[in-house]
Amino acid sequence: MAEGGRRDREGAGKAQISLAAIAIAFFWLGVTSFGGGTAAWLYRAMVQRRHWIDDQAYLSGVALSRVMPGSGGVNLTVQVGQQLRGGAGAVVAVVGLLSGPLVIVIALAAAFARIAGSALAHAVLDGVAAAAIGLTFATGLVLVPRGASQFGQIAIVAVTALTVGGLRWPLLPVVSCLAPLSIGLALLQQRWRR
Repeated sequence: MAEGGRRDREGAGKAQISLAAIAIAFFWLGVTSFGGGTAAWLYRAMVQRRHWIDDQAYLSGVALSRVMPGSGGVNLTVQVGQQLRGGAGAVVAVVGLLSGPLVIVIALAAAFARIAGSALAHAVLDGVAAAAIGLTFATGLVLVPRGASQFGQIAIVAVTALTVGGLRWPLLPVVSCLAPLSIGLALLQQRWRR
């Protein structure tokens, strides 16, 4: 008897969450988590703020979404939407989650198509690319351990940058050739440390 009462309360609680509320919540989630971190944002929005699902339901959804093929964030959205309002909730949640980023990407593509022929736009994008490459190198240099082995690691990075970035060689053959050298260098470094 208690089990049936609990199911009625759970069913009544789910019926109170409208499809429009699910669509708005997941639309906002998709726009604010654009670029990654959907699972953490979803936890904050659905479990902590709105209390639409509990920790146990969320963790079950996360576990199931990770073993299913496809994007973990979208799989988790399907799980949560289904728990809230069944199949319709799952569809509304996914459409809500993906529609915001879709509109943003289409708007950016349209804006870029308008300025694609502009020399100024290409100069700005070249500058952004150079800054990104510089940040990547700076991060790599900070992570490289100090000592005699540093030269070999920097040489591998420099050769990779020169061949792929400067000479425009395809990345796959370059990495296929340099990866064994890098692994051999790491093995030598381990022997020298002993």
